[in-house]
Amino acid sequence: MYNKIPFFFLVLVVLGCSSGTQESSLNRLSVDLSQEKKEVNFSQLIKADVDIIPFDNYDGSETPIYFRDIYKFRYYNDEFYILDFIYGKKVFVFDKNGKFQRSIGHNGDGPGGLKQIMDFDIINDQVKILDYGKFLIFEPNGNYLSMDKIDDFVGEKFIKYNEGYAFIGAGMDADNLVLATNELQKESSFFPYHTRALNVMQINPMYYSPGGEVIYRRQLNDTLFKISDFKKPVPYLYIDFQQKKSNINELLNSSNPENAIANARNLYCNIFDFYETKDYKYLAFFVKGEAWSYIYSNKSDKSVIYKRSNLIDEITFDPRAMPVGVIGDKFVFKANPQNVLAGIDSYQGASPHFQKLKDLSGNLDKEGNPVLFLVEFNF
Repeated sequence: MYNKIPFFFLVLVVLGCSSGTQESSLNRLSVDLSQEKKEVNFSQLIKADVDIIPFDNYDGSETPIYFRDIYKFRYYNDEFYILDFIYGKKVFVFDKNGKFQRSIGHNGDGPGGLKQIMDFDIINDQVKILDYGKFLIFEPNGNYLSMDKIDDFVGEKFIKYNEGYAFIGAGMDADNLVLATNELQKESSFFPYHTRALNVMQINPMYYSPGGEVIYRRQLNDTLFKISDFKKPVPYLYIDFQQKKSNINELLNSSNPENAIANARNLYCNIFDFYETKDYKYLAFFVKGEAWSYIYSNKSDKSVIYKRSNLIDEITFDPRAMPVGVIGDKFVFKANPQNVLAGIDSYQGASPHFQKLKDLSGNLDKEGNPVLFLVEFNF
């Protein structure tokens, strides 16, 4: 259920500002675990036309290209820009069919050299890569342009908005959200560090809403915030887990906040990821270590909630496939090729989508790069 209601929240702990209360007409998602569907067919939730993108595993000289996860991607000028900062350690570029085109940046010293790639984005037709303590700037074709140092703070994720940049702060002394000017000078910061358990790395802590607004979220915080200037972020969406919602203020005020927050991830609903298009919202979360999904339709005011273990996935054939972003009205799911191939081998049904996937399976390597499935929900 999705609605707007008057909602009260404390800003002392959440934003690290002065104490007080504030009333806001706030968008709200109501997630009721008692409405769980015991069996969900993925194909019945989406439109029939699904784009399948298998990525090349080798470049033109037969040198292996390997990445396992997709921590960020951008689709720009009919090309996929892919970052896996753990295994790939650079930005890989593929065409719209998954054919390798080039890489951007290289490990090591010298112009364009990366020490520890953290994040990237494409801004004003330039690829900006966040390395440790600096931005490296490239043309989309991979040509290195320049470097901008960041002296005031260390960031591990970033996003551009009208006034400047928003960063996820790194380090025990850093606030979680740092706002900086276009010249990379720190202007303000919010959401104090508090404990290590509250600052585990999130896959998608900041994103652009369908309306182009910058949205921020934090571990164990059920409110998403909108960033529009250097002042405190404004609440954007409240996710109400009802019987399984945590109280971040109580956890932080307990005798041992570190343990309380660590334990809360098993006791309460813990958001793993959140994506949205203009018509749908997709929420992935955990309860007692088990993965759940909740999908809401803005068009029909209908929703579906289920445990991931109860999903019948005859689309990706990977029980662990999850969204990694959106392109227009489509959610982009990442699947492991080994699981996809195993699902194809065991599937007993028939459909045009299955036949298309089976025809592509000869190009898949079970130990190769992920496969993308672009799906549009329809309920």
